[in-house]
Amino acid sequence: MGATEHSAHAGGAGGDGAGGVVRVRGIELGTGVPEIIVPLTGADERSVLAQAERARTAPARIIEWRADLLAPSAPAAEHRERVLGALPALREALAPEQALLLTVRTAAEGGGRALTDADLSALLRAGIALRGADDTALVDLVDVETARAPEAVGAVIDAAHEAGVAAVGSFHDFAATPPREEILATLRAQRALGADVGKIAVTPRTADDVLVLLAASLEAARDGAGPHLAISMGSLGAVSRVAAEVFGSCATFATAGEASAPGQLGADEVSRMLAALRP
Repeated sequence: MGATEHSAHAGGAGGDGAGGVVRVRGIELGTGVPEIIVPLTGADERSVLAQAERARTAPARIIEWRADLLAPSAPAAEHRERVLGALPALREALAPEQALLLTVRTAAEGGGRALTDADLSALLRAGIALRGADDTALVDLVDVETARAPEAVGAVIDAAHEAGVAAVGSFHDFAATPPREEILATLRAQRALGADVGKIAVTPRTADDVLVLLAASLEAARDGAGPHLAISMGSLGAVSRVAAEVFGSCATFATAGEASAPGQLGADEVSRMLAALRP
């Protein structure tokens, strides 16, 4: 069963089939005002929980844990155990209505850990498998880099769907902005792999690059196949973060502390601008 078809519990994902809306904890991705996602970037459990406490009161209903940034010097096995050990307390630290997005960004896409495809898949699937006292998954969404080996990506997406967790298929380019057709092809390929939400983040070198990203995002939204995020990073691309609704993105990233990518703005500021720029 796909996550966009699952609605068995409030922490799971579900959809109504109209435009591929994805639901997590009562949040609807793909309709209305774009959601604000705040990242947690702490290097140890205490700082992650402290950031979570700040994020609890931020105008954000989705909290992303950048678990690749935890224990940066720890060996892979220790890192995995610490990630899994921290998840229950992190879920408890968030507000009940806030959804938890688990992300392990690899060094290949600007993240903090060099992981094999198999190790990345195993870590994400282990996080998905953790259950709370109510026997629901501790995480509500999981990010998987779709440029990894198809079998590893497929295993994560399948595990997410079986657990009622929404899968976010992501791709990051820290060097450039690909052509519009390539951006569109990436978002469509993520959907074809089974991702409930597609995500692409690119680096602009000129204002024209930002326009390319926004045009591709708008065209992807017109496909009507499901929600996506399209982000132009850095200060040059900041407009893409606050004009998300106009150009079809279902969410945007903002900070309640440290940023996790270039160009992120404060959550309070983004919330005000999203409201002011509503079409």
